[in-house]
Amino acid sequence: MQRIRLITLFFLLSVGGLSAASIAVQGRVGEVLSDAGSLRIELTQSASAELVAGDTVEFQVGAGDLEIGYAGRLIRAEAVYYSKAWHLERVFPVDGIGAKAMVDINKQLHNATSMMSRRKSVREGDYIPNFAMIDQHGDFLQIRNLRGKPFVMNFIFTRCQAAKMCPASTTRMSDLQDAARDTGLKGLHFVTITFDPEFDSPGILRQYADGYEIEHDNFHLLTATQTLVDDLLRQFGILTMDEDGTINHTMATLLIDANGRVAFRKEGSTWSVNEFIKEAKEL
Repeated sequence: MQRIRLITLFFLLSVGGLSAASIAVQGRVGEVLSDAGSLRIELTQSASAELVAGDTVEFQVGAGDLEIGYAGRLIRAEAVYYSKAWHLERVFPVDGIGAKAMVDINKQLHNATSMMSRRKSVREGDYIPNFAMIDQHGDFLQIRNLRGKPFVMNFIFTRCQAAKMCPASTTRMSDLQDAARDTGLKGLHFVTITFDPEFDSPGILRQYADGYEIEHDNFHLLTATQTLVDDLLRQFGILTMDEDGTINHTMATLLIDANGRVAFRKEGSTWSVNEFIKEAKEL
């Protein structure tokens, strides 16, 4: 099955962000203009006199942000002017069901993580901690909401261009989703957490999923704050290092049972769909 990597898309988005200074803005989405590929937003905050709080501005957005819609919701983003139009990048929802709970839950996790030994991490047989993130639909999701549903979880970032790392892992997750459906494991869910939450907004994750032909109904691609991601990397024993404009990292893929316990953990970037199908069938 051919995968569309979307590398060109992400590169153009990155270049767009570099073509002019970005402006941090926040505002309420009044209208989604699908035909124009834009959102009409009443600004509530702006870091520049070029965009004034109280003004209503039409912003061009990416396909993923347009599919999410965000109508009626408060969002934050980076505004950039190029090609004779204002564009929004790194669009994140501010309000919505579960927004306040996310802050409280992740604060608890941060406090617990700060007290952890550096040698300790979640292993097979351990229960995973609760945490809350934002998915590719722009919804706030607590991981404990998946209790009762086994799921496979991995970590990636969308700008990764090392073919044997994140792209290979996402390809396997997509294939695993297909295999689970074909073998009758309809209750199996999938969770992907980004290493790069500042870039990987819900809209970017949605486009990324579409590029790998991932079906959205039982696949949760998650982003949040860098603080939370750093806490999760410590909790799950994943190592990362920023180097030469990319993120070098270790990898792990985990099968979580319906009670939130790690039933199977595979280190590294190479694992087979069949071994996870076999483990999932034994739950």
